[in-house]
Amino acid sequence: MSVPVVPLVNVDSSANPTLLWNYTTVAEVSSSPVVVNGVVYIGSADQNVYAFNATTGGKLWNYFNDNYEFCTPAVANGMIYVGALYYVYALNATNGDIVWPSAPRLLALMEASPYVSFAFMSPTFEGGVVYCGINGCDGGGVSAFDAKTGNTLWASNFSLGVVYSSPTVANGVVYVSAEGAYPFDFGPTYGVFALNAKTGAQLWNYSTGYAAESSPAVAGGVVYAIFYDGSMYALNATNGQKLWNYTVGSPKVLAPFPNISSGNLDASPTVVDGVVYAASDNGNVYALNSKSGAKLWSCTTDNGTLSTPAVDDGILYVGSSDDNIYALNATTGAKLWNYATSGSVGSAVVVDGILYVGGGNDVYALRVSSPSAPSPASHPIWTWAIGIAVVVLIIAAVAVVLILKKKSTFGVKNGFA
Repeated sequence: MSVPVVPLVNVDSSANPTLLWNYTTVAEVSSSPVVVNGVVYIGSADQNVYAFNATTGGKLWNYFNDNYEFCTPAVANGMIYVGALYYVYALNATNGDIVWPSAPRLLALMEASPYVSFAFMSPTFEGGVVYCGINGCDGGGVSAFDAKTGNTLWASNFSLGVVYSSPTVANGVVYVSAEGAYPFDFGPTYGVFALNAKTGAQLWNYSTGYAAESSPAVAGGVVYAIFYDGSMYALNATNGQKLWNYTVGSPKVLAPFPNISSGNLDASPTVVDGVVYAASDNGNVYALNSKSGAKLWSCTTDNGTLSTPAVDDGILYVGSSDDNIYALNATTGAKLWNYATSGSVGSAVVVDGILYVGGGNDVYALRVSSPSAPSPASHPIWTWAIGIAVVVLIIAAVAVVLILKKKSTFGVKNGFA
């Protein structure tokens, strides 16, 4: 199935993307793609994890599990890790075969009671350990598993709010956002938590009284996080002290409570070259100075932009619930193009000039720029630099010949031959 490119006014049509391939699943493509060694891994609401050839889109394998939570997988060392009800699974990245299911703490209690529902969310791999958020009707936390065996290394206190987002690991610390179980989205145990990556011990937490929305971003000793009070916060990564916050909307509290969200930031922020990029459910994309929080620019789409921005080669890509993927100038926020998909668009990744993204029930691969490392065959045989070098060598050779000839003539005249 092909979909149209929608060029914008005064934009060179050559800048528009080219559809390389797409694959249609039977339900919404709900996770972000992960691209490793020429393979695209992605989850779908049809309870499958798929592996595709990144170049051709050919399906390599799919793994079905009726307990799969269709979250974004983590891929490392020939393994793919996915979250599900009661378990975290490790699959062989080549064929999708199960290597191990984890044995999380309190598993017996979870399975014994129909009123206790737990799920493991999008995992994070770091240093031979798989970290995964847990959510349930009575709380949540984070668990750490040995990546080779699936054995539980530690599990954080379940007094945390539920954790729907993927943990972020940096410099021996696990940073995670915690929310409230529906319909409660405010309370003292919600916010951003920093945990010791080896033991799970809490180092600090920061709370505004509202739930934290999505995975924190960590860069330059600063944690950037989204809260349901309508703001992004920059926190000192060592002690959690607030450095600045930027507000775009009102507090987000779900029904039956008042003060329904208006213009909240929703997706995880992205930090590149001193700029924090974030998308909002008011349809705006924001660029903020990472040190001060000052707004550099904002750009409006036709609907809420719920995906994490991706930045590559000076271009920002962001998915929107208006069924489009947008390309913006990362410096100015100017729209370059938008591409219509079959449904709401998630977070994208760009690898070697190809953008991979889920939109509606489809997985797309779009050529958006030249590959970062052209093949040897693409190198021209003759260039100006080569030509100049050849001319210089010829001149040098002629000069040497003339000098030698002159020396030879001088020697004969003076009887030195």
